[in-house]
Amino acid sequence: MPPIGRWSLRARGPYSARSSHCIVPTKSGQVVVYGGELKPRVPIDSATSQDAGEAVRGSVHVVDLGSRSELNGDRLTWTTLSPSRSTDTVKGHLEIPDARVGPSMVLKDRAVYMWGGRGGVDMAPLNERQAGVWRGQLVTSQGSVVWDHLSAEGGPEPRSYHTTAIIEDKVYIHAGCPTAGRLSSLHSFDITQHKWQALASAPDPARGGTSLVTSTVKFGPVLIRYGGFSGCELPKEAGILDMYIVEDDRWVTVAPAADPEHGVPGPRSVHGFQPFQSRSPALSNAIAVLFYGERDASTLGHAGAGTFWNDVWLLSKDKASSDTDGWQWTKVTTDGSTVPEGRGWFASAEWVEDGTSRIVMHGGLLSSNERSDELWELQIE
Repeated sequence: MPPIGRWSLRARGPYSARSSHCIVPTKSGQVVVYGGELKPRVPIDSATSQDAGEAVRGSVHVVDLGSRSELNGDRLTWTTLSPSRSTDTVKGHLEIPDARVGPSMVLKDRAVYMWGGRGGVDMAPLNERQAGVWRGQLVTSQGSVVWDHLSAEGGPEPRSYHTTAIIEDKVYIHAGCPTAGRLSSLHSFDITQHKWQALASAPDPARGGTSLVTSTVKFGPVLIRYGGFSGCELPKEAGILDMYIVEDDRWVTVAPAADPEHGVPGPRSVHGFQPFQSRSPALSNAIAVLFYGERDASTLGHAGAGTFWNDVWLLSKDKASSDTDGWQWTKVTTDGSTVPEGRGWFASAEWVEDGTSRIVMHGGLLSSNERSDELWELQIE
């Protein structure tokens, strides 16, 4: 029996509509939202003051997916964490990141680590103080986030629409769009030592709007890449993925077996690609879930909406096989009439409850060229 996916609309919010933003979940299921755009290339902060109607610089949105209040017919509500008003005693000013489009973010020990993004209609690079790694300590009990800027020499070329993953204490930054062109580079940032390291670049073509998934297989920790955009939707050969083997600092290309009935997922960018685990014996080999994203780019570029996928795929790996063998795509059948419409440029994340992944999809650009304020949760069984 094919895997069944069930979507649930968990929350909507008047200040959360956006695309080109980033989200992370805490272990307890609190989803944190930062950055993005409501109008093309106009960066917004993650909250708006209800009193003044103005952006509250450096704020984040939070919604608690661990709450089951919607079982009683109530949707979850958003709260706002505003920047702490305690000043930096050394530098003498508040450390707060500027609003930005296309950043990335990971979570480590109740703190978010945010990097990259660009600002303004011309997508100008961030200035020297705003570039680099920002750490935001989440103090939900006090409704605040405490930002500080982590100084480190060197580091990747500034960019947006890159992808980020974390393994233990290292944050990995890959691909994306600098001032001109696109990139294939991979860097790591050690958040304990505040040191950057340049790693092996991924196979061409260079791209933006791609996604990395972390996993641990027979040969150790890996980063798995699917999709992206490089003048056309990728990969050029549908279903093909690239994998970075951390211990060897090398990339390999893998061709997973097709679903016997549905084939393989099509090329796409600005999509969802998240780790996956399940307590179900039938899904014991599943390691990632791929969903939605841009199918064809708009003729208006970033100012318009293209066409979008609304499908869901599981990626599985036979744990006893070698690094390039035992991979399999399986299309997920969605159950019920409550299914999100196709979209891209959204933010997605995985959080684990009782040993089972729950996949989160927030916001995004719809075919109407409107930004969504919806937060959906996907369960697969």
